[in-house]
Amino acid sequence: MQELIKQKKIRFLIMAVLIFSFISSGVVAYIKHQDQDQKQTIEDTKEQEVDERTEQPREEETGEELQPLLVEAKNLYYQGDYQASIEQYQIILARQENKEARLNLAAIYEELGNYQLVVKQYQQLLKQEELTQWRLDLGIAYYQLGKYQQAEEELNSVLTSDTGANYLRRDANYYLALLADKQKQFEVAEQHLLETIKVDDTFAQGYFQLGEVKFAQGDYQAAIEHYNQALRIDGSLKGVKRQIGLAHLELGQIERAVNYLQQAQIEDRADGLVKEKLADLEEDYPDYFEEEERLLPEEIEREIPEEVQFRDIEPLADPGQQIRVGIMDEQEEIYFRVGSDFVVEEVGTVIAEGQKGELAKVSFVDGNYYLDLAGEQVQFTKAIELKLTEEEPVLLHNVIYGAGYYWGGIQDRQYRGTMEFLPREDGITVVNLVGLEEYLLAVVPSEMSASWALEALKVQTVAARSYTLANLGRFANRGYDLCDTVQSAAYNGISREHPRSNQAVIETSGEVMTYDGQPINAVYSANSGGHTENSEDVWGGKIPYLRGVSTEMETEINEQELSKSPLELKEWLRERPSSYSDLLTESWTMSNYRWQRKLSLDYLEARLGIEDIQEIRPTKRGQAGSVEAMLVIGAEEEQEFRNNLRSRFGELRSNRFWIQPQYEAGELVGYKFYGSGWGHSVGMDQTAAGGMVSQGYSYQEILKHFYTDIEIEDWN
Repeated sequence: MQELIKQKKIRFLIMAVLIFSFISSGVVAYIKHQDQDQKQTIEDTKEQEVDERTEQPREEETGEELQPLLVEAKNLYYQGDYQASIEQYQIILARQENKEARLNLAAIYEELGNYQLVVKQYQQLLKQEELTQWRLDLGIAYYQLGKYQQAEEELNSVLTSDTGANYLRRDANYYLALLADKQKQFEVAEQHLLETIKVDDTFAQGYFQLGEVKFAQGDYQAAIEHYNQALRIDGSLKGVKRQIGLAHLELGQIERAVNYLQQAQIEDRADGLVKEKLADLEEDYPDYFEEEERLLPEEIEREIPEEVQFRDIEPLADPGQQIRVGIMDEQEEIYFRVGSDFVVEEVGTVIAEGQKGELAKVSFVDGNYYLDLAGEQVQFTKAIELKLTEEEPVLLHNVIYGAGYYWGGIQDRQYRGTMEFLPREDGITVVNLVGLEEYLLAVVPSEMSASWALEALKVQTVAARSYTLANLGRFANRGYDLCDTVQSAAYNGISREHPRSNQAVIETSGEVMTYDGQPINAVYSANSGGHTENSEDVWGGKIPYLRGVSTEMETEINEQELSKSPLELKEWLRERPSSYSDLLTESWTMSNYRWQRKLSLDYLEARLGIEDIQEIRPTKRGQAGSVEAMLVIGAEEEQEFRNNLRSRFGELRSNRFWIQPQYEAGELVGYKFYGSGWGHSVGMDQTAAGGMVSQGYSYQEILKHFYTDIEIEDWN
């Protein structure tokens, strides 16, 4: 008996050691995020613990009884507490099998990259019901796990099904192409990719992958053509310029190769292959690396023409209230001409007279301010203003624009109204005194293409007018109301005017959107991707007239029902629901509505400054899905990013996206972003406005759709 007891004790100790060893190794693996199978073991254990804590008879519960739990799980997800959201869905499943809870659980696991548990959820779901969408997601999960045979079987089953949305065939073909590419079955991969872009010709990633297949086949010219098509759809797609450079190099087109590889190096300075290629090329072809001296706009030698041609302008019957637009700040010298005879006044006193077309100059020299006109030099100490005898343009020579940007430069520009020159501490500031309606003639076609429908241009006009009035005085400390850059609105003077947009301004003259009797801050963006955002979910402050609204056709969503479940958000961003934001046929508007971006881990680590990234996930979302904060966990540090998310994560088109970790042979290699829209998505959606006009909506109806509870008043 004692021997038997002794053997039992030994077996117990061995079992205890094995269990302790198993649990310890699993926990360490989870913390380090190094092994998907061990991470699954821990998650399975957590699921079991939740089941035990909530053990009770599986009585059938009504949808109403479970609804509060589903809402709570969704809210936790939007708050970025993924683990609490997972546990809430597990509690629901412990009570009874619930398809909605299991699908949302699968969506969260997928966003976290736990594909073992994704597979488990879809296998369970497919026992109960057969849906093509679940087969696709199961196939993708198998692909991420490196189980390529199972992935191929599931993805092929999607193609043999005759049900489901277009994106199912697009994504199934895309992943089958990746599988074929791995097996060097390039012709098969090409056929799948051709089917992919046949289903969705705005799918930039598909064209890029087609370029990769052609590159692998040695057809470098065809590869370049496909790469360029990808860039035409999405100009900020990462890694494309690198591949174009390498393709040109294979073709022996050295100068082009150098050009693209240098652009690729600027895009990703951590790319070792690009560095290596450029170093070799510089050694062999030094002439292609001689940098042209790039001068700043203020360093460029300024040439003043002897004669100029003034533009013909049609004066407005009512130019509107006068506003002050800053053109240039604190310049040492400014040359100008006027399209009529004029005088210059300082505090109401005439200090000089000029003739039409006569060259004049104001300058700042040794702390003093001078006007040179008609062979005379006059010193001034207060602001001076031009007074014209006729309503003609004022021409400013060498206007500096885009300071600090690659597209910056110098240009002669003509303006309506008149000019004021302000003495400042370090130079002279130029201010255009112009009527509000005259100002809009130049602003509206800069903000929306003048080729768009007149009714859409009226939407833009009333929005721009309201925005302008709401922001008057914003730069009062500089001596003007608004600046001529996108900080206020792009304002380039008479050269931007167009007859169609002029008509929109004239026909809506004086119309202003108001809330509580005051002009509204009528912000707008290029494309909301199907739903605009609440102001507080993007900028932090709640503004009553900037509420999120749907642009989907025949859909009404109130504010309380605005947020989608994890699954609904994922599917909404993957598919292409019918929307006014997607009605216009220009390729750039279509590709903004839905987009995808694949970013390598190396690229993200270099860009974010975090080594050995283990996990990236949103920690807060707005009600319509836009990400407000992102947590990045590295091996040695973690950091939460709240500002400039679009630029930090590779010039994303918007903050509304769902992420999908990408694996190769079980190792995390990058992230895929499924996104919608272009811009901040608050206020009016310009593309949707154009789409709504095409369906017969008036500009007043469109404005009242995007700006909640506003009035449109005549302020003339």
